Amino acid sequence: MSSTAAAPAPAAQAIDTPQTKVRHEWYQTDSHVVVSIFIKKAAKDAVHVDITPRALSVAVDLPTGAQYTLELDLAHAVDPAASRHEVLGTKIEISMAKADVGLKWTVLEGEDTVAVPMAHGSAAFESAAKSYPSSSKKGPKNWDKLSKEAATEEDKAEGDQALNSLFQKIYANASEDTRRAMIKSYVESNGTALSTNWDEVGKGKVETKPPEGMEAKYYDQ
Repeated sequence: MSSTAAAPAPAAQAIDTPQTKVRHEWYQTDSHVVVSIFIKKAAKDAVHVDITPRALSVAVDLPTGAQYTLELDLAHAVDPAASRHEVLGTKIEISMAKADVGLKWTVLEGEDTVAVPMAHGSAAFESAAKSYPSSSKKGPKNWDKLSKEAATEEDKAEGDQALNSLFQKIYANASEDTRRAMIKSYVESNGTALSTNWDEVGKGKVETKPPEGMEAKYYDQ
């Protein structure tokens, strides 16, 4: 009587959780340790941050229904009352005030046996601490400032993209007269007006109307 060997069980596949997909980084100044969690467009009421003297706990409810969590046993003590967090367009930024101002952390969590005092200089030092070395001929870059500027630009770009998408949908479903009105008004006004009313636009040239407080400039000026 022959017997058939059981088929080997399929290998378990790794499943990506929010923890494996979300990146977090940290840097420090003379007085603060700053943790950045890179989750875009998180709702403020979906972000829960708990800071104790030796621990950081973060939970973020994601639109997918999943939840991202971050639990850190901090290497040194912080002052929860002087700490804060901010939800930005591209990240969540948590700024924790050091209990020992001037102490340079060598690790964010766990045991730090080689922490040393940082150079002192209060506000002037904090500004310098955020300016990391750079090979640029223009000198060191303020990466914290650049990060916030990039977040603002990205939010603006995403807003422009959504607006362009809306215009494309209107144009695709529009009548021939509506399309003619949109093209004529946009081109003749140098991008300052967009009309779907051909009866009005067809009467004459659409004038350039810059936003209030601004002046239109032409190439021949």
